[in-house]
Parts: sequence; structure tokens; C-alpha cells
Amino acid sequence: RERGQRGPIFTVGFCFGGGHSWRLAASDLDLAGVIGFYGLPRTVRDVLGELSKPMLLLVAGDDAATPIEEANTFADELAAAGADVERYVYDGAPHSFFDASFDEWRDACADAWRRILDFTARHAVTS
Repeated sequence: RERGQRGPIFTVGFCFGGGHSWRLAASDLDLAGVIGFYGLPRTVRDVLGELSKPMLLLVAGDDAATPIEEANTFADELAAAGADVERYVYDGAPHSFFDASFDEWRDACADAWRRILDFTARHAVTS
């Protein structure tokens, strides 16, 4: 955004940063939403009841750091907490699949990018 202009702010993170981006959904910061790729659920579990901002979870289906079973359990926990969550699982994708140099995951990367643009467009309410 231009200097001096206010506009919607989103966070985005990957792996450790993905979990911390999700965690910011429980903060009192003026965020329009939070986005995380292959985040670590343990980063968020202690604030499940405080999540108040829209969340976008982009999950690697074959992630050694966060096995899909743990990612699925986390999705259930978020639903039980009433969080505003959009979650997409990229079947077979490894941790760090969102990398333009991974030709095998080019379609997943493009899809994830489209989902980010859609999420930010829908939640970009300026004050």
C-alpha cells in the first residue's frame, strides 16, 4: 500500500512462521486475516478459544514435520473452537512444496497462490 494509506493487513508464514501466523488470529492486532503454509499446530493449541480472525491453512499432505493425521486433528480442534477457517490439503505434497523451483508441485503452488489472492480479496475490509 502507499505510504500513509491504511489498508487491510494479513500475515503469512511458512512452517514455524505458518503456525505463528495462525496464532496471530488470537491477537488484538488489527489484522484482516492470517495465512499459514504447513504450520505447526502446537503453536496454536493454547489459544484455540481466542481465535477471532479469518484463517487460511495451506497443508502439505505428505509433510514429515506435521503428519496429515496431526493436521486433521488440528482441523477438528479448530472447528470445535468455532474458528473461521479455510483449509486446503495438497495430497502428496511435501513440506515446503510452495517453491517455484519444484516443477512437480507447480500446479499446487499456483492453486495455493490463487487461494491466497481470493482469501485476501474477500477479507480485505478497510477502515
